[in-house]
Amino acid sequence: MKSLIALNQYQKQSCDSPRSLMSDVIDNSSSSSTIESSRSSKSIIQLITCPICLEIFHEPLQLPCQHTFCKLCLERITEDRWGRCPVCRGCYRVPFAGVGSFEVNRTIVNLLESLSHNEPKPMLKAKCALCKLDDTITVCEHCREAICCTCRRQHYEEFSRYINLKLNETQQETEKLIAKEVENIKNHEENVCYSNDIANVIRNKVADLIEKIKQEETKLLHNVEEFSSAEQRLVTEKKACLEDLSLINEFCLQSQGKLRSKEETDQEAIEIRQRCEEYVLSVNDLQNRILIVKTPIRRISFFNRDISSDAISLGFVEIGMVLEPIESAVQLSSIFQSSLKTDSPLTTSSTNMDLQHCSKQLIRCLSATLQQQSDYPNSSSPSFRSNASASDNNGHCRQPLQSQNHKRTPRIIGKRGTRDTEFMHPSSLAYSKRDQLIYVCDTYNNRLVTYSIDGIFQQVHKAVSETSETRFYHPYAVHIDCNNRLYLIDQSERRIKVFNRDFKLIRVIGQYGRDIGQYSAPCDLCTNEDNYIFVCDAGGHRILKYSEQGQFILAWGGLGTDNGQFKCPACVCVLSGNRLAVSDWGNDRVQIFNCDGDHLLSIGQRGKLLSEFFRPLGLAFDEISERLFVCDEGNNRVTIFNNDFTTTELVHSKIGFHGPYDILLLKDGHILISEHRAHRLQII
Repeated sequence: MKSLIALNQYQKQSCDSPRSLMSDVIDNSSSSSTIESSRSSKSIIQLITCPICLEIFHEPLQLPCQHTFCKLCLERITEDRWGRCPVCRGCYRVPFAGVGSFEVNRTIVNLLESLSHNEPKPMLKAKCALCKLDDTITVCEHCREAICCTCRRQHYEEFSRYINLKLNETQQETEKLIAKEVENIKNHEENVCYSNDIANVIRNKVADLIEKIKQEETKLLHNVEEFSSAEQRLVTEKKACLEDLSLINEFCLQSQGKLRSKEETDQEAIEIRQRCEEYVLSVNDLQNRILIVKTPIRRISFFNRDISSDAISLGFVEIGMVLEPIESAVQLSSIFQSSLKTDSPLTTSSTNMDLQHCSKQLIRCLSATLQQQSDYPNSSSPSFRSNASASDNNGHCRQPLQSQNHKRTPRIIGKRGTRDTEFMHPSSLAYSKRDQLIYVCDTYNNRLVTYSIDGIFQQVHKAVSETSETRFYHPYAVHIDCNNRLYLIDQSERRIKVFNRDFKLIRVIGQYGRDIGQYSAPCDLCTNEDNYIFVCDAGGHRILKYSEQGQFILAWGGLGTDNGQFKCPACVCVLSGNRLAVSDWGNDRVQIFNCDGDHLLSIGQRGKLLSEFFRPLGLAFDEISERLFVCDEGNNRVTIFNNDFTTTELVHSKIGFHGPYDILLLKDGHILISEHRAHRLQII
């Protein structure tokens, strides 16, 4: 009906004028194009509208059934790994990566992009988010809200104010951050300059240290070259002696053959006798040159693991001579009298071993002479003993200086190995009066070993307990105080740990470092009656004093050779009268202090006399006799000082010592000594 009315009106107007007819045709064509565009717009809207939210697609995702939905809509309707399409009700499985793993519908995305550039936004019939009225709305590009045309300007103004507010806040925060960052950059630039200064200091220090190490290397290599030259001269001399002995041996064999065959003439017998007399003199001389052997001690020790800043105490090359004892020398006066005694016993097995290339006849002569010489106390033959002795005017040997109480056959405990009763460099010793147990630091086996006071093995305390708890790592020194608490120096961690008798950690004393109150290489400790703790810091060349709770109190010492200074102090011991004894290992002496660090006395210097030391280590004090026992490790002996530190004597062992490290005084006058180079203990 409407179309008929429009047609009649068109016919009526067309009759009026041609111009009006033409205008009507143009209007009619434009209205038809508008209708077509509205139809196409509706079809496009249907294509780009989500069936769930009824809005323009946002991140369109395509299900396996080819239906497309917004990503947020799919996440909202999907609760499990499976879901149903809201359009066809077909089942689909959600990928493990989530809904976002579905394929993006590129066709819809391209269509949306083309609409945003070429055509205005499609209009939807829905409620406005602001006025809540049904109207033709558009979706805001900024906040994805459905806004009607009436509210659009108001919404844009609110949105603009909100953005300006946020921009202003962001600008203020940015300015604050810029100021802070400028300050940080300035600080970091200062740190860079400071680090460059530190690097220069380190380079200079290291260069100085390298120069001093090179000087130390030159000194050590020079000592080794001197030792090598001396040994080469000895090799030449020994070869000459060997040739002489070979000639004597050959003569003895030939002469014995003639004498057995009884084919020699009187002249040959006389010549044999004359030459035999000459060779006996030669053997006597060779005996003094061979049996009184100067055995070189070949040992190179680099002892300072924590090298000090001035490279002092880097190491040393020790070259010494030890005189091995002989029993007597050959005397020519009785040889031929003894030669008739062909059944004389061989009394000196060492002589037979050293002269094994000589003839049996000559050995019998020598043996008989030795037997006779043992019956004469006025013999002029030299006798070298491991202890100090002196001779009077008549040649009689006076009583040695050491006490007869220590001339006992020692009891040996352990040898090199890893089993329970074996050691690898045993070091420190401690005794628990309450438990009557001896504790031994088996350093390189990484354990503590306990023995009874009679030297019977008891138990091994390993570094890791049965509950997989790490107690220590390479124990270096052990001490037990009057409250039966065990103090242990952990060599690897460089910490002093305090345990109860169940090996539960009570506390840690001090900490590693080079500042006041810290230690860099602790090597020994002790406690006095007031439970003050005194620690030898070999790396810092000082003694540290702590309270019972581990609070730092005092430190004294420093690197040097003056009284009160140290060079790698090794061990510390409490004396009577509230005094301390410290073995100054690098300075070859023992220093006495009071408990406040005041120096009282220095004992000894480097040497081999009784009152001298060479690398002293362990200390022990006898409270009854007030005597001080010192392990003289370099001289392989144990020295005893009386209460005024003047008269000295030696602890004698029939097998001697090899690297005595620490000493422990037991009941009934017995002494326990640990020998770290022999990997054993001695009870004397």
